Amino acid sequence: MFNVGDVVYLKSNPEVLMTVSLVLEDMDSKGFINKYLKKQLQKIGYTNGAIECSWFCESEHLREFFKPEMLVKKS
Repeated sequence: MFNVGDVVYLKSNPEVLMTVSLVLEDMDSKGFINKYLKKQLQKIGYTNGAIECSWFCESEHLREFFKPEMLVKKS
């Protein structure tokens, strides 16, 4: 189970730490924009539980959605 604020990394790349910024299942009751975003993400294969992560690469701020099974929570 992942929560907003958790520090995670990809199983395939443990050197890059990311912060969970959104959990798709948390979007159910947060207004029209989130419901629309959720529908669009579901159309491309993401389901409840998809995790949006945020991280920096040099000075660039990046964000991407991942399936939970791709991530590991940093202990």
